[in-house]
Amino acid sequence: MNNLKKIGLSALAGSLVATSAFAGEMAVGGTAKATWTDRETGTNTGNQIGMNKGLTFTGSGDLDSGHSIKVYTALNGTSRSSSSITYDMGDMGSLVLDQGVGGHGIGSIDDKMPTANEEIWDNIANATESYLVGIGNSGVLAYSNTFAGVTVSADYAKQGGGALEDGAVNTGTGLTGTSRSVALTTTISDGFNVGVGVGDAGTVVNSADANQETIFATYAVGGVTVGLQRSKEDTAGAKDWTSTQWGVSFNVSDNISIGYGERTVDITETTLDQEDTGFSASYTMGSMSVKANMNKSDDQNGAAGTDKETTEIAVSFAF
Repeated sequence: MNNLKKIGLSALAGSLVATSAFAGEMAVGGTAKATWTDRETGTNTGNQIGMNKGLTFTGSGDLDSGHSIKVYTALNGTSRSSSSITYDMGDMGSLVLDQGVGGHGIGSIDDKMPTANEEIWDNIANATESYLVGIGNSGVLAYSNTFAGVTVSADYAKQGGGALEDGAVNTGTGLTGTSRSVALTTTISDGFNVGVGVGDAGTVVNSADANQETIFATYAVGGVTVGLQRSKEDTAGAKDWTSTQWGVSFNVSDNISIGYGERTVDITETTLDQEDTGFSASYTMGSMSVKANMNKSDDQNGAAGTDKETTEIAVSFAF
């Protein structure tokens, strides 16, 4: 009997040691957002009242090597979800397997212009082209690290990526080739930030990757932040485009901020430029915020008579 007790205690101690080596913790958060949206021009408004709700689950744990693992899952609405697994190697940087979260490679700096709420193209992007750089954020491998004050973010996707369960093979994206990109950002001086990115995104045409470039600069002084960004994409057999945008935001107080921005998209094979403008404002009080934006796009895709205008007011709560 004593021997059996010793064996049992030894097994219990071993299990406790093994468990502590992989001990971690899970945190749950979420948001609730009610919106009123008026698509004044170019779109049938329909019901103007909407809701966006989400839950986030974040788990993390330390490994014996001193590295750590982080798992993140976001549930947005009733049918959309995104997840990522991050392997943090300390000074050697972080590796990420992304299934829809984003924020890496050239896509991490697709629009760095200051705003008090949404970007100036939010809710008015047309169905065929958003005129933003990025190779996608689903089925993507990413790496990030900082060297001598320069932050590097790179990503890679095979055959267009795609959100898959384990063991599955993606054959239905319609994209070919390999997508890859890298972005470099740094702080030149107090309040002065710059960044540059390049990438190749796979398309539906063999050997016709979309070559992307972007560069931005922002400067903050007092409560004012100004920014300028220029992006372009060249694709064989498709329309090339170049966008130039600027933005400014002002913190009226600790709780109130306003912003304004403009963007011009020069599209090849068209005689008109797409002109986008946006005004935004926000008020924050604890976990509650009230935000609004009015965005307008003229001559979308370089075609006359394709103007759109959207106004949105949102009340959101974080918990």
